[in-house]
Amino acid sequence: MTGYQSLFRQKSKGKTSRQKFLAGAVILTAVLCGFITVKTLFIKKEAAVTLPQVISETQQRQGGISADVKTLGLLLLGYGGAGHEGGNLTDVLQVIFIDFAKARIALISIPRDLWVTLPNGKSTKINGAFSSFGKEGSASLKQFISKISGLKIDYYAGMDFVGFERTVGINLKGIEVDVAETLDDPWYPIRGNELETCGMTPQEVAEVSAKYSGFELERQFPCRYKHLLFEKGKVVMQGGEALAYVRSRHGSSAGDISRGKRQQEVLLALRKKILSIESLDNLPSFFSDLSKNITTDLDSEVIKFLIPAIQNAKDFEVVRINLSTENVLKADSTSGGGAILIPKEGPNRWLDVQKFLKEEINK
Repeated sequence: MTGYQSLFRQKSKGKTSRQKFLAGAVILTAVLCGFITVKTLFIKKEAAVTLPQVISETQQRQGGISADVKTLGLLLLGYGGAGHEGGNLTDVLQVIFIDFAKARIALISIPRDLWVTLPNGKSTKINGAFSSFGKEGSASLKQFISKISGLKIDYYAGMDFVGFERTVGINLKGIEVDVAETLDDPWYPIRGNELETCGMTPQEVAEVSAKYSGFELERQFPCRYKHLLFEKGKVVMQGGEALAYVRSRHGSSAGDISRGKRQQEVLLALRKKILSIESLDNLPSFFSDLSKNITTDLDSEVIKFLIPAIQNAKDFEVVRINLSTENVLKADSTSGGGAILIPKEGPNRWLDVQKFLKEEINK
């Protein structure tokens, strides 16, 4: 197991089966922005306890912040994992920010091509930031995203591609996604075909590799790719289809920004499906199985109270926010010609980004 993989390993040592069940339930609940009323869960009801209060009490015991906590910030990470090219890159970076005082939930998409300079001085696309932080990856990445967004990030939840496919296809038996814009991508990678030569000789492969780079190089090997088509409208997707829908890079002129929007569409589809199964008799088993696919740093005391405390959030207003060239970002390129996004006010200058997010959340 690599150091990166160990960071994302499920932290189940010492947990009881009940704690694992609660962990699965709470993570999906938080990830889906608290849109679930769970009346059948076997959780003892506590009088007049709120999530901010519980978080505050936990943080105080750990020497944390004051008792007046009115928000919850969760960083949602999606990554390839073992067996995938670039498995240590976070293809999904979404911030779930819940404001209990304003009864509002913000889904904030951070494009993976955002160019950042890390505390160690290294410049990289933000999707490579996690692995660059080493053993303190999750804690450091939360702090870094807080610096960029101006929002306090309390916890993270991570899921690899295999876990995502299992959650959608096996645990949920498919989801219905409201596709806002037709996705037509002739260049979606086929897993296992990454090294196919497509009939070229080794010399020809060397020649095209020297002549082309980036997407133009990819286009020289058509046998490595397949055609994706998702028509606008309501589309039922299984695990592999939903994964392809959120990962596609070449099906829209808006590229990475459109992908962030599609990720939010899938989150909302997950919410809808969970609400439709809340009365199933096997719900505890469902969440127990789900917990195997998710990693997190949520505290066990918060887990204990999160679901009943967050039930009221199911009726909160939802705000979808995408950092893009339509608002605070602009297209740029690296010294090597790679496409990146940077703030309009200049590289690593985040004040306008923070101001924009604050205004959108408080509208």
